[in-house]
Order: sequence, then C-alpha cells, then structure tokens
Amino acid sequence: MKIISKILLLFLIGIMAVYGFPGSVEKTENKSVNLVMCRPAVSQIKNIVAMRETGIVDIKDMKLLCVYHRNELTDYKKSFDFVAKKNLRWVEFIEIRGNVSGNDLFKKNLWSSQFYTIFNESDGIIFTGGMDIPPVIYGEKNRLLTVATSPVRSMYEVSFLFHLIGGFQNKTFKPFLEKDKEYPVLGICLGAQSMNVAAGGTLYQDIPSEIYKFRSVDEVLAQDEDKIHSSVYKKLMFPGSKDMIAPAFHRIKIRNRSVILKNINGGVNNIPYILSSHHQAVEKRGKDLFVAAGSMDGKVIEALEHKKFTNVLGVQFHPEPHLLYKGIQFFTGDPENGPYFTLKSFLMNDPSSLKFHKRLWEWFAGALKR
Repeated sequence: MKIISKILLLFLIGIMAVYGFPGSVEKTENKSVNLVMCRPAVSQIKNIVAMRETGIVDIKDMKLLCVYHRNELTDYKKSFDFVAKKNLRWVEFIEIRGNVSGNDLFKKNLWSSQFYTIFNESDGIIFTGGMDIPPVIYGEKNRLLTVATSPVRSMYEVSFLFHLIGGFQNKTFKPFLEKDKEYPVLGICLGAQSMNVAAGGTLYQDIPSEIYKFRSVDEVLAQDEDKIHSSVYKKLMFPGSKDMIAPAFHRIKIRNRSVILKNINGGVNNIPYILSSHHQAVEKRGKDLFVAAGSMDGKVIEALEHKKFTNVLGVQFHPEPHLLYKGIQFFTGDPENGPYFTLKSFLMNDPSSLKFHKRLWEWFAGALKR
C-alpha cells in the first residue's frame, strides 16, 4: 500500500507540475491573447496586421476581436471582405446590439452585460481614432467647428470606457477594472478624448480657436511645427495634392509624474516626435486621470494615465499607422518643391523617436501577456 501511495503522490505532483496548482492564474508565454479593438475599419485592421508582421507587436498566438455597433455610420462590409479575402482566421467581429439613451450611458444599461462579456473574455482593448464626440455627452453645446458624424459610435465607446474605468458622473458605480487593475486600455487620439469624457472630463472643441485664439489658417501655419496638431491646415493650401501632404509631426514632453510613458521614453529628457491628427483636446480631466505628456508649450494635453489602474493610457497622438513601420507611401510638406519622404524614414532619421514608438507597443504587448 505504501508503494501504491507513493506512486499516486508522484503522479499527482507530475500533474500539478504540468497543469499548475488549483487556483493558479499565472499566465505563460504560450497563452493565447485576446485583443479587443473598437471601430474595426480596414485601415485599423491593416495596422494590427502590419505591426504583427514587422514584430512591433510580438504576440504569436493572438486573436483580434473587432467590436462595432450595427448603427454606426461606417460600412464594415469592407472590413468583413478584407478579413475573408486575406484569410485572417485570427480576426473575429463582435456586434454591440441595442440602443441606449444619452441619459443612461454612465450607469448599468442595455449594453452593460455585453461590455462585461467582452472584458471578461479578453486581455486588453484599444479605442481607436475618428471624428468628434457629440458635445452633449459631456454637457456642452455643439460649437461651429465640431464635426460629430458618428454619434452612436461615440455613445457606446464612451459608455464602454465608463464601465471599464468609472467616472465623476456616477461615483457609486464599480468599474470593471476593479476586478483586474492591470488590464490594459489604450486610447488613441479620439480614444484618449473618449476616455476623458467617460471619466467625467470635457474637451476643447477646437485647438486653434480656443487655445491659441487663431482665426485663420494662415495664422496656424505661421506657427512652428510644435503648435500645429493636424495636417488639415496645410492640405487646405494644396487641395489638389492633399493625399501627398505629410501628416503633422511634432514633439511632446513627458511629465515627471508619468509612469508608463516615462518608462517607455527612458525618462523625461528625450523629446520624441509623434504623429498628430486632431483639432480637439482634453480640457477638464476626468476622474483619476492625470497628465502624462504635454505639448512643448504646455498648452495641449498629449497623454493621460490613471491613478489606480496601472495599464490605462490615453495618447492624443497616433503610434499605430502601418506606414510608420512600413515605408511605402511618400509624403511632402510642399508639393511644389519637395522633398519627399516616408513616415518610416522620418522616424528612422530620429532614432529616439523610433525607439519611443516601438517601446510603446512593447509595453502594450507585455501588458496583454501579463
């Protein structure tokens, strides 16, 4: 009997060594990663594909869960067709269903259980860029330069972010991240603005007119590059060549209080160039959000981090376009005189900026695999 008992004990130890002890939640390098991305336009799916192919996002076993609402004003048939044509079996689509009024965004609503299922079955989420948020969501009137063309998208994404991180609007609501404080949430451009609005913050509806008090395109273009946050102004000067106009690159300053970006940047002394395409910006900050980076003159908030949830980051810039990592299309700041360059070559000519972009995605991939 003693021999049999010893054999059984050794067998059990072997089983636990292979499969882990009961209750263990330790994640391994071979674990499949489920990444959620809202607004899965073809361009956004291409970005994730390109970053995986180039090793910028180093996750071999990954599933991309593309979340959208059926009433968005975006034709996702193009995305469905692209995924089918490319045979991207690791990409799936999830439809958010039902309608929720503006008064019910910041509490348990028809979408809550759908949000929770997505959160519970995923390892992290990206909220991508896009058009303006309807100002009524953050309690303001729609100003003349605000273009809110996808209200349903804004409503469900703001509500989703509120469910994830909470906000001033409902202090008794327990956000999902209380269950997993290290769950990564990355808001890009509009995604950062949506994060701030979800947490109870507000926005400047137009940077040139509200922050800098400019009244003309000429005034904007007369400034140095660090005060120009979008290429739309240069495109207005060359309407026939707008596809050739280089996106706006400018520098940002990482703040001492930052944790995520300061670690990515190797401190605060490096001043990286980032790709910028926005005319709105964070004004009053939402609950538990703090400034992680700002423009060179300190007037525009360029990144937000969270006081309680260690992997929540909102960046007002764009680190995700595949053209940053695959030098294909050529751009110029002056179609009449050149010179021409790719977005990749721009970053490669400034090694610290290229390193900043790569390390941002290294951080996010690491957070997904935590």
